[in-house]
Amino acid sequence: MRRFVSSFFLFLLISVSLSAQDSSYARRIIAGLTDSSMWGRGYSYGGDARAAEFIRAEFRSLGVEPLGDDYFQYYPLDVYGFEGNCELYINGEALVPYEQFRVVPAYSAKRRMEASWSRTVDGVAIVGVEKLSTMVPVTGGKTTTPVSIEVLQSALPKKVKKVKFQLPIQHYPQYRTQNVCGMVRGETDTMLVFTAHYDHCGTMGDNVLFPGAHDNASGVAAVLDIARMATLQKPHYTMVFMLFSGEETGLCGSLYAATHPLVDFSKVRLLTNIDMFCGGDEGFMVVNANDSLTSPFVKVMEEESAQMEHPVVVKRRNNAANSDHYWFSQLCPAIFIYTLGGPYGGYHDPADTCEGCGLRNYQDILSVIRQVLMR
Repeated sequence: MRRFVSSFFLFLLISVSLSAQDSSYARRIIAGLTDSSMWGRGYSYGGDARAAEFIRAEFRSLGVEPLGDDYFQYYPLDVYGFEGNCELYINGEALVPYEQFRVVPAYSAKRRMEASWSRTVDGVAIVGVEKLSTMVPVTGGKTTTPVSIEVLQSALPKKVKKVKFQLPIQHYPQYRTQNVCGMVRGETDTMLVFTAHYDHCGTMGDNVLFPGAHDNASGVAAVLDIARMATLQKPHYTMVFMLFSGEETGLCGSLYAATHPLVDFSKVRLLTNIDMFCGGDEGFMVVNANDSLTSPFVKVMEEESAQMEHPVVVKRRNNAANSDHYWFSQLCPAIFIYTLGGPYGGYHDPADTCEGCGLRNYQDILSVIRQVLMR
């Protein structure tokens, strides 16, 4: 692997002691993206568009150059919104949304048969379960009944006589959403690309909102933090930053970006996707770490971590279609990094708030990731 010393990254290393790499900037971004005005960054009340505007404004403030249509790469998405009150009554008693019941993707006939209790009301399957799912229905489709309702078994009476519900679901088969993309030109047109998804689960009606600090305001914050540092002094490599919508619907935003490229991916040295970055007490995982094109980069991370006063654990996984790096791994060297251990507020949970986001090892983990860029 070619080795060089970039004055830009030497500057960044020196800047660590001057708090250029502390977590205060990241926490400000996470707080902004998890604010209730973002509606969980889903497709209720245009939450995704609100978040995209927040990111675009940050790019402009940092001096990051736009890609696409003034930073936006628009594409159509088949999704659902949940605007209005979400209610479920069993024998006249109101159940607590999310805590006692959840709206989830539609159950198959087989899954309904496996449930401890099941009833179909107005075409919607309502099932009793021992543990509620973390799946939130944001993806669209051609089914006339796109959702089911899971009810916590312990919340069901011994005899269910009457079931009544209200599901405020809106189907948007051609919803216009957007990726948010920018760049900082370097001394060479060889690129380093940093990606993260900014969308989240949105709402389950107006009474349940998913802030999505860990998943994935934290990843967006890390990418924007890297962009912030890239604007301090001209980097050696051109730095590209891509923030995707549509990840929670099945990696749709990144698929569109890979198949409608805004840059030449044959010139990409490494693409690093960051998702779920609030934790880190147990280190971090690198997905697609064992590929011949990416393993040397991961080795550098392992070596640099071993030299730290408090080493960060770096773990490896083979490639998987579990985040936005996947489509790009077919075009260029691409890895996906997520933190291991806490603290964070939960997964697809209303408790996944900025306050629950630890970021205790944020500086060390981002420092280890950054070492790769000096090689």
